[in-house]
Amino acid sequence: MKIKMNRAIFLLMTVSFILLHSCQDTPPIKKPQGKKKETASVLPSNFKYIDSVKDETGLKIKWAKKGIGPKLMDGDVVLINYVVTLPNGKLVDGSSKITKSDIPFIVGFNLQNKGWDIAMKKMQVGDVATILIPSELGWSDKSLGDVLPANSDLIVQLFIVRKIPPSTTLNGSKIWRWSLKKNEKDDLAFGPNKTIKFNLLANSKSEVGLVNTFPNNSVIVNKFEDDFEPASLKKALTNAKKNQGIFILLSPQEVSKIKGIKQKANIPESLLYNIQIVDVTSN
Repeated sequence: MKIKMNRAIFLLMTVSFILLHSCQDTPPIKKPQGKKKETASVLPSNFKYIDSVKDETGLKIKWAKKGIGPKLMDGDVVLINYVVTLPNGKLVDGSSKITKSDIPFIVGFNLQNKGWDIAMKKMQVGDVATILIPSELGWSDKSLGDVLPANSDLIVQLFIVRKIPPSTTLNGSKIWRWSLKKNEKDDLAFGPNKTIKFNLLANSKSEVGLVNTFPNNSVIVNKFEDDFEPASLKKALTNAKKNQGIFILLSPQEVSKIKGIKQKANIPESLLYNIQIVDVTSN
């Protein structure tokens, strides 16, 4: 399945990448031009909370609407609409009223912080809720200038829109790909006699940043005729175009064959490849 999006999809990951993998060479976040909205909401103006739960970690979920779709599990990819603020209401991140688009999110693989994954596994498709994430489950003592002070609790308004099936599978691995452009029919597609450049973040359930080229934009470059490891990577990249995004949920079978990735567990875990295509050119 190919999901149409605009480039602002990676706003979701921007804060995550910089906070988790920041270094001196990390480029500053580009601020959008024009007047910025200081507040946003995914909740209707007349909402009332109908249920709530608080766990031993201090994480709290308050539902404005209970969905009737399936419960979320590790490895599910869902479209979400969200807003993240500080407790004082200051906007930190979000899709609603910023990108004007729902965006894909994979559950359980540290795409955001621990609090997101804990909360989403208590939710189901169709839920509209407010989540209080204590700093210990958020970004803890990490900060991002005046956007996100250290040790900040976070308020997340979240709408789980729908679940997205993978577009294809190979060797037990699942692949999702989406477009970041409205019109890409004239763009080069990766195939014979083409070279592709892409950024890659590899996470497991327990480890973050096993591979991460995003902070320094140290892109990976491959020709179509090169050997690819694992096999599902080449399948996912074939026909990919500039600015597209890809999730590959690699099966333990494929992970065990990847050289250079060492996991703490003796038995390989499933691994998320989160990919952004930087460019496709002719050889």
